[in-house]
Amino acid sequence: MPIEKAFAIQASPLTIYSAIEAELAEAWSNEGDTFQVLRREPGRAIELRVTIGGVPCWLTYQIEQAADHSEVVSRLTPFGLKYALFRILTLGQSRQGYEIALVQGLANLKAAVEGRTEDGEDDRTRNLKPD
Repeated sequence: MPIEKAFAIQASPLTIYSAIEAELAEAWSNEGDTFQVLRREPGRAIELRVTIGGVPCWLTYQIEQAADHSEVVSRLTPFGLKYALFRILTLGQSRQGYEIALVQGLANLKAAVEGRTEDGEDDRTRNLKPD
């Protein structure tokens, strides 16, 4: 049963996708241990297999262009015996931690992307530069 959260981000789908790719590039040394890229659709989607707290999960980012923003939908699907046991032991309350992690990840993505312009310049410092 997937956990799904969505955020509106004031940036183009390609800018958002590039930010996700940049984050993955930083973590690339851990590939195989903590994440694996399963599918890429530049500017549209990326699908990963990640491990969170020893539990394997599928994580998908879907990016859709709207009129004045992009909508990023993130889906996390934990699976496996460890997750099934965890759900039983927590009486189904195990989803809360995953929901918090998903929201925090989207909030971090939004903050990182909205602080930059389309050309990659940091918008927060643009007005501090002399002309």
